[in-house]
Amino acid sequence: MTTYLTQDFVERKISVLKTLQDGWGVDRYKTGNFYRLDLKMCQIKDLSYSFEWGQERGIPPRLAKLTETPSKILYLDISLNELISLTSEGLLPFRNLRVLDASLNQIGNFQGIEVLPLLYSLNLSHNMVSNVQGLVNSGSLVELNLNMNKITDLSRMPSLINLKVLNLNNNHLATLDGVSALPKLQELYVQRNNLVSLVHVTSCFYLTVLNAAENKIHNLDGVTDVLPRLGNLQVLCLHGNPIDRENDYQHSLLSSSDNIMMLDNISVRPLARKQVPMRDPHSENISNLQEAARQAFDERIRATRSKVDENVSFLQKRIIALQDEQKDFEHKMKNDLDACLRYLGTLSNGEAAGVDRTSFSRGFPSARDDLQTGKSTARRNKNDYQGVKDTDEVLRCAYNELSTEKSSRWDDI
Repeated sequence: MTTYLTQDFVERKISVLKTLQDGWGVDRYKTGNFYRLDLKMCQIKDLSYSFEWGQERGIPPRLAKLTETPSKILYLDISLNELISLTSEGLLPFRNLRVLDASLNQIGNFQGIEVLPLLYSLNLSHNMVSNVQGLVNSGSLVELNLNMNKITDLSRMPSLINLKVLNLNNNHLATLDGVSALPKLQELYVQRNNLVSLVHVTSCFYLTVLNAAENKIHNLDGVTDVLPRLGNLQVLCLHGNPIDRENDYQHSLLSSSDNIMMLDNISVRPLARKQVPMRDPHSENISNLQEAARQAFDERIRATRSKVDENVSFLQKRIIALQDEQKDFEHKMKNDLDACLRYLGTLSNGEAAGVDRTSFSRGFPSARDDLQTGKSTARRNKNDYQGVKDTDEVLRCAYNELSTEKSSRWDDI
């Protein structure tokens, strides 16, 4: 049964958007405030509404509700819900949207974003996406996050002429065929896939960051043939590939490109000295130090983001496992109830009169007791998650599981 979002509920979730990015093409001073709709972690299974959004065909009343002017909503957060698809009907009110965060759902079909012609940033990380065909009408996209999905093929990547940042970490890619449709791409993250070659990135002339760590790249000569064609590349990560075990790994990579400043999260050469007229050596040294610090901090942020993604992935799997356990438990209890009712139906009057009614509430197994022999609950001292359905409570339970898991790992060392 479909659950509809009410107007009062949506109104309570809208807040003023404090910062606007330059690339969004909006001006607060000319058109007033813009807004963010935060529907994160609301147990939403479908974007359906019990009210009509404003059509904005005329000047709205001075005290109109914010749902009367949906064009003012630039940021929509629907992460950490139970969505399996993004439909055009659910997104149609937000045709002026610039940022959509739909991460941490179970989305497989997202073609509904075709009604968002001005979308600047799309986050579909930690979902069930298996192809990129839903991006056909998303030419305005500048940032796209598809981390932790089930994508195996990019060959049908539509032409995204404005895309600058693409995150495809933790998918199942064997080739990067398709990135040629991204002429302005500057940052590409494809860590933890099944890549064996980087040949297809040679068309990405503006690429400055390439993270292809932890893949299956084994031909060092193939990589050194690609790097000279990437004249703007400054940050390269290839650790965790078979090639990083070769003796001349670092030397070969740096010899093939004069622009690389960071290799596998390590600064590998001093910054190039810029030719600035009438500039004293001290000022130039300070400028170079500032640029080096900026690069170091940026790389630290990227490394931390990778660790956070790993933890989020673990939490997501635990959340799904907890929910599956509860479903299995409820299914078994219903079967036991049916069997109990059938048995009670066979009792004689005398036997029925002798049954203690309070015994029904005693001695029933919990979800933990019932499922303890299963693969997902084999660990000892596990918490009892019977009745955990609220998303917020599930996350807390999952966090506790993460802490327990990490502690047990240290105990085993």
